[in-house]
Amino acid sequence: MKKYNILIFLFSLLYSQNTISDNIVSFIDSLNNKTMVLSIDSSEHETKLSILDDKIYFDTFSANNDIVTIEGNEIKTYDFDSQVIIIESADETFLDLFYKQGLLKYKITNTDIKDSLSLVTYSLDSRVLLIQFDNTLKQISSIEIQDEDISLLNAKVIDVINFDMPFLANDFASWQTLDWRD
Repeated sequence: MKKYNILIFLFSLLYSQNTISDNIVSFIDSLNNKTMVLSIDSSEHETKLSILDDKIYFDTFSANNDIVTIEGNEIKTYDFDSQVIIIESADETFLDLFYKQGLLKYKITNTDIKDSLSLVTYSLDSRVLLIQFDNTLKQISSIEIQDEDISLLNAKVIDVINFDMPFLANDFASWQTLDWRD
């Protein structure tokens, strides 16, 4: 009977881990045409991460007057202080996990469940991803991305709203463009 109980216990651990991981993937997949309002590193500034189809918008305008767009391997930084658009290329960025199926590249290394919150640790090469998931609300409540023990992003999710990126209406024709692509 003890062996049977141990098997049930192990199965329940594996099943809950898969369910939490599936819920996280589903939440990220549901972000298309949505904006996550973030608080980064306990900053008072509002940061927005928006996703529209295959394009990611990372709006740190309130902190540093920049908005970054990522589409495929092209990164554009809109510097509103200098009125410059900087275009770069990258094989990957730390925000690629928000593309459909992007999180599936990561391997789950740990799951810790406490009350209604789960903390799931993922890894990909030197990158570590810590996602706190609210099991009741079925959404990510915080996310931290580290690369070689350096924090690239540490954010709490304040809200998820409809797509909100008003800068798209701007006319950038008079801005200087610096193309640093390979």
